[in-house]
Amino acid sequence: MNIFVKGIFREINFKAFGINFTKLNKIQVKNIHLKRFLCRLLLGCIALLVVLTALFYITSGPKNTNNFIGPRSVTIQYKNGQYSFYKNGKPFLVKGGAGYTYVKEMAACGGNTIICWDTAKIENALKEAEQYHVSVIIGLDVPGGHEIEFYNDQEKVTALYKAYSNLILRYKNHSSLLAWCLGNELSMPYSLTPSPFYKSYNGLLSMMHNNDPHHPVATSTINIPKRQIINMKWRIPALDFICINTYNSLKSLPQELNKIKMFWDGPYLVGEWAPAGGWEANVTAWDAPIENTSTKKAQQYYEFYTKYMPLKDPRFLGSLVFYWGGSRQEYTPTWYGIFNEKGFSTEIKETMYDCWKDTITSHVAPKLQQMLIDKLGAKDNIIVSPGSQHNASVLLGTMHTGDTLKYHWEILKEDWQHWGRTWNNFKKPQQEQGLLFDSTLQNTSFKAPLKEGPYRVLLTVYNSKGYCATANVPIYVIE
Repeated sequence: MNIFVKGIFREINFKAFGINFTKLNKIQVKNIHLKRFLCRLLLGCIALLVVLTALFYITSGPKNTNNFIGPRSVTIQYKNGQYSFYKNGKPFLVKGGAGYTYVKEMAACGGNTIICWDTAKIENALKEAEQYHVSVIIGLDVPGGHEIEFYNDQEKVTALYKAYSNLILRYKNHSSLLAWCLGNELSMPYSLTPSPFYKSYNGLLSMMHNNDPHHPVATSTINIPKRQIINMKWRIPALDFICINTYNSLKSLPQELNKIKMFWDGPYLVGEWAPAGGWEANVTAWDAPIENTSTKKAQQYYEFYTKYMPLKDPRFLGSLVFYWGGSRQEYTPTWYGIFNEKGFSTEIKETMYDCWKDTITSHVAPKLQQMLIDKLGAKDNIIVSPGSQHNASVLLGTMHTGDTLKYHWEILKEDWQHWGRTWNNFKKPQQEQGLLFDSTLQNTSFKAPLKEGPYRVLLTVYNSKGYCATANVPIYVIE
């Protein structure tokens, strides 16, 4: 009976398609079954897509609900196929640096913007920026999405909200303010349902847009994290633009952006850039990053800006060089700083003048070819014994006629092994004492430290024109 019913059902089912089942061979029957299967599969995929789309819209973050009507001090507009900042109604391309010092020097070089992440320095930064007609992006740190305990503690979240609300109300009308950046290189959770982090972040973002409708808000990412940017587009759609912090990967920035263009094609600012981060450098056998001379770095900064900066990308809002400031211990005390602790600038400042003013000038900073220890360079993996004596020397580049040079040698204990795991407050390590025979000579001698471990021999060369040049070589003391 069951066989009979099934046979009738099959024949009726196929007759609905105008097919007589009894007249079909086995191959034709299989083809029809396959078509039915594919049809059901297609319907299932469509249903799944509908469900996922509905889930996407239901769980997506809130859009910018600010309903302010009237002219705004700063906007981001899309005109003639190009995104641009508009400040007081005029297009504004960001050319500047990450930092809050040497604002006068930046303005003289053609820079027009700084980004300040230290809220204790905002007052002075804005005051100096106003004096020299420089704009300021204020960065506001918030805990990343991985700090679950913070976002589950409503008292802490409320305290942060109140603190930033008061700060925004205090500075929102300052003439030098360009934009806000809420969070630096944040970790953002991935899940089908929004976490407490997104609820708190979107609450802060909404408060900023409503308290200050005149200035756009961004957040910053490391390079182009495709999955994260798509996630941000979903969870934090009210952001006005994105700051992209990138170093050696600046070379491939346009290509990486094109890969996610169908998911996100909004405006961006290169929020930090430099030729190479310490984590991207060549290293010694004991993993000490090898730093180029300031002369070599100046050449690289020029190449990166003129060759790799996406200046013609219609989504490009500008860039901020890292680091427009003094000595900052990050891998080494000279890895990023364009100025040193005494206020002398390296040739990188002259390079940025050329980049921002689109010109080529004759640089007056000292030039160094190479620093050597016992005629060996950093790539030679210099390993020494405790208390052993060695010679340190530097090969100079072409100097300006009549230039007077002064030399300063140092030996520091390394701290690069902390970076990536813990931060060291960017404080330069104490100099090892009593090891250099004469720290003021072009070529000098020194004794290796007695304690085993990684060290670095550093040289700073000063000239009479207010510039300096730097070089260093890592060594390892082993018993």
